[in-house]
Amino acid sequence: MAADTPAPQIAIGLLPLGDNAQGVVARVTFRFTVPQEVPAEAMLELQGSFMQGGKVLRNFRFPVRTGEPGDVSTVQTFPAGSLDVEAKLMLPVEDGTPMLLLKSVQTFTIGATNQPYIASEKEGAEGVVAEGAMPESVGAVKILPPKRDVAPNLFIVDVAVKPPAQRIEFWVEGKKILARNAPPYRAELDLGKLPKRVEVRVVGYDAAGRYVDADAFVVNERETPLEVKITRTQTSDGVWHIKVSLQNPKNTNIRSAVLYAGDKKLHEWRSAPYAVDLQPAQLKNAEFLRASVTDDTGYEATDLVFLNGDRYIESIDVNLVELPVSVTDAGGAPIANLKQENFTVLENGKPQTITNFNYAANLPLSIGVLLDHSGSMEKRMKQAKEAAKEFFADIIKAQDRAFVGGFAMDPTKNAPFVSDTGALALQVDAVPDAGGGTSLYDAIVTGLYRFRDVQGRKALLVITDGEDTTSRLSYDDMLTYARASRVPLYFIGIGMGMMEMGGTSKMKTLAAESGGVAYFIKDVKQLKETYTQLEQDLRTQYLVSYQSETTKKDNAYRTIDVKVDRSDARVRTIRGFIP
Repeated sequence: MAADTPAPQIAIGLLPLGDNAQGVVARVTFRFTVPQEVPAEAMLELQGSFMQGGKVLRNFRFPVRTGEPGDVSTVQTFPAGSLDVEAKLMLPVEDGTPMLLLKSVQTFTIGATNQPYIASEKEGAEGVVAEGAMPESVGAVKILPPKRDVAPNLFIVDVAVKPPAQRIEFWVEGKKILARNAPPYRAELDLGKLPKRVEVRVVGYDAAGRYVDADAFVVNERETPLEVKITRTQTSDGVWHIKVSLQNPKNTNIRSAVLYAGDKKLHEWRSAPYAVDLQPAQLKNAEFLRASVTDDTGYEATDLVFLNGDRYIESIDVNLVELPVSVTDAGGAPIANLKQENFTVLENGKPQTITNFNYAANLPLSIGVLLDHSGSMEKRMKQAKEAAKEFFADIIKAQDRAFVGGFAMDPTKNAPFVSDTGALALQVDAVPDAGGGTSLYDAIVTGLYRFRDVQGRKALLVITDGEDTTSRLSYDDMLTYARASRVPLYFIGIGMGMMEMGGTSKMKTLAAESGGVAYFIKDVKQLKETYTQLEQDLRTQYLVSYQSETTKKDNAYRTIDVKVDRSDARVRTIRGFIP
């Protein structure tokens, strides 16, 4: 209840919403009228403090535009007792002391409501903090942008650490590589000869070993406008600590950040930090977590992490292997309704334990399309682009994502994964006009590069009318990279005759090796029909996973054999991989 005070210039209200472990959650509102003498469209600041017993609990600062209603609210947690709220409306002055426009101080009595507080979606990140779903120490661990050092393949990653974080674990591609108990919090990464898209994750703990905060960074040799990574850490109490880490090199304004469990929206934030703690029950029956971040230019970046079957393996001695498996009968028709017990997986002839099994139609799809725009494609480009747009319009669903890239003498920079078919159409339009040679091998590696750390159903489709003529990488280098990537390769060869026997043979080999298919058509007019066949293949696969034993020094090729206990079954999947 407010004490008797003169009529304030800023009306301050306080509404208790419920209780949490730290005290009483309340919405504090500030209402005011901006003085008429303030210049139109000036940017003001509402700032002040929450105080108890003469001590500041926390300060606040909110931007205010003169053209907007003078109505600001915030959700905060307070201990029971007397609370003083001081608020000041300030006009910043360039190279001078800010001008005080309005000021108010009000006192409230805070008492328990005896009702647990549950945040509503409209209360955003503040509500999540108040619910106890997000630690207020979020932001204690931050990866600094990596610096290339010493050699072209060597990166040094430094981490900024604030109390109470003290011990930092470094994870690379899902494996813990080292821990630091004191500064400097640093790790060196050797990215090797071929281009790699490497995820670095750091997890911070306090002196007692309790989780504090986490961050993630994608070491990416090709700058994208936004890069998003979901970091999740489960502590001994069973709670999942979820952090959506964002790389924003162009510093665009973030319009929204949304976290989904399957198709269900869990949280939406309007400002950082993008973090939440979840109980296992909140993720019940969810196959995956998906984060979608959109900036004020309309650019969307997404990330996806699977939940079931221990897909996210935090161990140094196991390696998750996901196999897209197509099963057809003798006539080529897909065999549906198979169960996990119908499958047997052999690695180097040794039976493996299946840890996760799904029919692919139930899972999101990540697909890349590489479109040849070399000189020989000149007469086909218009129709090929139109067919590609129709393909995306037909196949991409709300939870799917895709990207487009062009290649000729040099692969053009691949666009990012997006879900919006309109954005994909713009990516298709951005493929350059026809001209130059065919750097097929370079293009395949460039395309596969985008799939680093992409889980679940995925495929890379290459549309071309000729074999490689100008790549810098050799066929063997490309094959090695494809085997390590474990992404099914699909080819559509257009108008390739006897003169391209070497090209068609290599496409068939690469497709068979990776679990994909090579289609050969006489004319670009057959693309739509071919796309229909491709979609049927992708939608009727099974996704079978197992954990393969490995070490950081493993680089030997391992064979894969998948069997189905039906005499008429024809099985197609990845033939092998390099860890």
